[in-house]
Amino acid sequence: MSPEREHPAGAPEAPSWIGAASARRGIWFLLATRILRGLAAGLITIGFPYLVLTDLRSGALVLGLIYAGGALSTALLAYLFGRFGSRHAMRTTYLVSLALLPIACVVLLLPPELPLAVLASVLGGFSATGSLASGGVGGIEMPLQTAILSDLAPPSKRTQWFSQFTFTVGISAAFGVLAGGFGTLDQLFMVALALSASSFLVAMAVPVRSVAQGRRPSARSKGVIRRFATTGILNGFSTGLLTPFLIPFFVLYFHVARPEMSIFTTASSLLGTFSVLSAPYLELRWGWVASIVGTRAAAATLAVLMPFVPLVPALAAYIALPALRIAALPAQQTALMGHLPYADRSEAAGTNQAARIGAASGATALGGFALEDVAVAVPFLGYGLALAANAFLYVRFFGWHGERLPAPTGG
Repeated sequence: MSPEREHPAGAPEAPSWIGAASARRGIWFLLATRILRGLAAGLITIGFPYLVLTDLRSGALVLGLIYAGGALSTALLAYLFGRFGSRHAMRTTYLVSLALLPIACVVLLLPPELPLAVLASVLGGFSATGSLASGGVGGIEMPLQTAILSDLAPPSKRTQWFSQFTFTVGISAAFGVLAGGFGTLDQLFMVALALSASSFLVAMAVPVRSVAQGRRPSARSKGVIRRFATTGILNGFSTGLLTPFLIPFFVLYFHVARPEMSIFTTASSLLGTFSVLSAPYLELRWGWVASIVGTRAAAATLAVLMPFVPLVPALAAYIALPALRIAALPAQQTALMGHLPYADRSEAAGTNQAARIGAASGATALGGFALEDVAVAVPFLGYGLALAANAFLYVRFFGWHGERLPAPTGG
């Protein structure tokens, strides 16, 4: 039986621990927090590489190593924060995770030195292995936010809210990237500091349910977490193997000029951002497992074909790839959150994000080596195989209709 309290027909659903109006108000505060952080992330995404490459006069190799460190930091801290939030103090852990990005911005405003840039990257989670909406910059707090949103949103509306969050935050990050073309680096980092600090202040108004001190996930919850984390490893591996090298592929092998490539990249990003709005409809029509399997199988097919076709179909595949990959992601988030009690959700989301980003970070080095020293098709074929294995595991672990997961518990 659902843990949400019964309500009269036509009345809004509400979590059992808070009224409908307070829950709805908390969701809007949570969204405002994410929008502010998305804007800050966009500014840093543009400003940080220029800081490393121009002000510090370091090369692309150094920048790549810093990004790898930021990715590993995000993976480790997301896991530790998610685990601590579930087992000890959800609200405190969430606020601490939010504070790391403004602290990183303060470090960026200090006289530029390479060790300080590395420190800022580690604290702020600056990386190139995750989207701006979920793990590229400041994504350390995402597992806790996912757990809190799942607790505030009624079960029947969770996929819709996850879709709207991903869409809105993606758009705000894009505006941040656009704004990053204006002003000095110090001005960009100052604005990013103000935005990320404001997001921290807004988050203090978000209601967060307490958890029991020192509790542990049940064996049932551990089984659910383990299955989702395993699929996350393959998902992250495929991302790290190919995604960072898609633009270099078109530059090196098709000699696409920067102005044209920026247009294609923008089109690809926007299509991916809008695609998440289809998640509630995919889930309703096909179910969450079939939606993930179908969209990722299509993405795998396009990726395998890309190095063997002429420029125009390769560009068409490039533009469609992100949309196919993430369209059903909000439905997957709903499934993960809905099959765990509230107190286990941040640990589950943190473990899943750590598995995904950690695998992506390692695969990036392999993808770069393969593209440059082995064969151009290797990252594309590896991406397709990893996504195919990912889709197979979804069916193996969960069944076509999610019937192999235990019944939802915990609200």
